[in-house]
Amino acid sequence: MKFDTLEQFPVLESTEIQAGRLSCTQCGRLYPFSQGVPDLTAAPADRRTAKTRDSFAWEWQRYPGSLPEDEKIFLEEAQLPREEFQGKVVLDAGCGMGRYALVALRLGAEVVAMDLSESLRPLAQKAAERPKLHVLKGDLLRPPLKERAFDIVYSHGVLHHTSDAKAAFLAVAKLVRPGGYLSVWLYGKAGRFQDFADNPLREGRGWVARHRRLAWLVVGTRQALSDALRFFTTRLPLPLTYALCWPLAAAGAAPLLKYLTFSVHPDFKVRVIENFDWISPPFQSHHTKEELAGWFREAGFDVLKILPHGLVPKPGVLGRRRA
Repeated sequence: MKFDTLEQFPVLESTEIQAGRLSCTQCGRLYPFSQGVPDLTAAPADRRTAKTRDSFAWEWQRYPGSLPEDEKIFLEEAQLPREEFQGKVVLDAGCGMGRYALVALRLGAEVVAMDLSESLRPLAQKAAERPKLHVLKGDLLRPPLKERAFDIVYSHGVLHHTSDAKAAFLAVAKLVRPGGYLSVWLYGKAGRFQDFADNPLREGRGWVARHRRLAWLVVGTRQALSDALRFFTTRLPLPLTYALCWPLAAAGAAPLLKYLTFSVHPDFKVRVIENFDWISPPFQSHHTKEELAGWFREAGFDVLKILPHGLVPKPGVLGRRRA
């Protein structure tokens, strides 16, 4: 069935809407609603945003799907105990194919999953059978959601793929209710050695701790090689960029050489996709833990935890919004 205005929706409270148009009573704009997904993007995407969006659609449509380690990784990166999600209203800000949205749902949360790309279509099919999962297409720089509406908002590995990571962060931060949690991690960089030197490390990364300056130089070299490679790959057609990721994935299993690639995942197919994730999207910024923690404080959050990582910095922060 199709609907022309939002006002018609309440008469079918038990029905999942699959197609139609949403009408904004304030601005008069009409937003398409198809295959169970409302498209609430505020404006047409520019060329670089469109290429980034299409890159992730290509990526997630080829990802092997949910992996056995998804829940473990999600809880580590969220830096919250599993019981914290029970009964909470949660936003997955940049959900992709919805790996972590499904984890949060299994942990007992009601989840709104938002992304800019078509990668969320398969998740929308799952949402039709899961009343506590809601999928929408939207822009993190202009999220079409009510401020202070969520108990928990997380955005893992996404905001650095917008045209302005800090602006996207501040927009997403407004969606957290007072006392609620915000969990974000971004791509890192070597930065100043004095900042790199006290980055928190995961267990088993003792060699990085013992050789901080060497690790700092390796990260800086890796970044320089990445920038040179991306100058070309972000301008190539997506199929050609994807083909280049196969030799990179092979190198990701080689001792020492793997540290100059962009994925060391044990699954070859996952390494292909994660390399593509790195070298394809035009928008990619890099940040330090000091920078990200400063954004949290500016947005009115107390910093609770900093995410440990391996050789390559992965600045991640868990914060709670002050009342």
